[in-house]
Amino acid sequence: MRRPGFSSVFRNRSFRTLWLAQAVSGMGSWLVMFALLNLGGFRFRLSAGALGGMAALFFLTLALIFPLAGTFVDRASPRRVMIVADGLRAGLMALLWFAWEPSLVYPVVLLAGCIACFFLSAQMTLLPSVVEREELLVANAVSVQTQHVNGILAPLLAGALIARLGERLCFALNGLSFLFSALCLSRLAPRHEVHIARTERRSDRLRVFTRDLRSALGLFLRDRLLISVMGLAMLLIAAASAVNVFGVIYVRDILRAGPHAFGSLLCALGAGMAIGIWLVGRYAHLVPRIVLIRASAAAIGLGLISVTWFTRVLDALIGAFLMGMAAAAFLIPVQTLVQERTPAQFLGRMSGLLWSLVFAAQALSIMLVGGLASVLTLPSLYRVLGMGLLVFTGLTALYAQRPRRLAST
Repeated sequence: MRRPGFSSVFRNRSFRTLWLAQAVSGMGSWLVMFALLNLGGFRFRLSAGALGGMAALFFLTLALIFPLAGTFVDRASPRRVMIVADGLRAGLMALLWFAWEPSLVYPVVLLAGCIACFFLSAQMTLLPSVVEREELLVANAVSVQTQHVNGILAPLLAGALIARLGERLCFALNGLSFLFSALCLSRLAPRHEVHIARTERRSDRLRVFTRDLRSALGLFLRDRLLISVMGLAMLLIAAASAVNVFGVIYVRDILRAGPHAFGSLLCALGAGMAIGIWLVGRYAHLVPRIVLIRASAAAIGLGLISVTWFTRVLDALIGAFLMGMAAAAFLIPVQTLVQERTPAQFLGRMSGLLWSLVFAAQALSIMLVGGLASVLTLPSLYRVLGMGLLVFTGLTALYAQRPRRLAST
């Protein structure tokens, strides 16, 4: 049997439709993100503390909403949930266009983020139903690569649009991207959608809803492998926050370089991720998922330890490139492993729970990394995070040595 590749996945019409919806709406969302950063940093003149606090509030809100969204998705049609979410988000972007008030911007964007929780939970539930099981890792690689390309192109496009026409145009384009996504999804005809029929009485829905949340949490807590993987993911998020927040200080104080070197470092990290995503999609089937995940986490830990020894820009660029590859080799197998180990009728709830953990980790890391940096020097902080990753990778491997079997329902 021929091994699935990028070309075979794109021959799948349903996947192409889902991918196109993700690519266009994702670009619109990136445009809005950079428009918000521009508003906060330049027009509203917010301090770094204020921006960090707003980001933490946003992530904490998403962490609370995601479990509810995942539970709802399991009792609905994921495709319809995505279409309705796109329509609501398009309406919110139109509100900002026609009623341009600075006081509206952040509440509306926060509400749009809450609606996005439903969209993302439904997307993770729908993807395994439009590709074959052996194509799932490649499909996830394409999805992550698309997000990565959007993250590279969007700043260039947003900068040009904002400089010429202002931030409001980014909100309008995002609204149009959501309408385009909804149109694509309306034409999608997946082979099957697994969701639970609504048979309970209205008075019982709250009790059933709570029971569904508990069942997803129980499923997660019984799977030692998923617990170990998500523990690694949350620690990696904290490490990524430290790199993102203090990378410019690393370039300034350790490399003794300027903005050009910092931009080159980000490009090297992005290029490493791009190559890593391609390699994972092509060759990761040769390595067990969990082996690749743990090896990548250990490689990132070693990279954080060794990066503070680099005093030349070239060495740092090579290190950033390799860490980008390791990050890709961690992210895609984790997403695929979750989808493979979760029964189809639990995918919405499980994705909501895991997204909640991710955003909670982001919020906490934003608040904690600054405090650690005030106590430790930057090299010490990176080394502590790197050693923590190595130790935690070993501990989670021991913990998951005898994973308990998943419940089938």
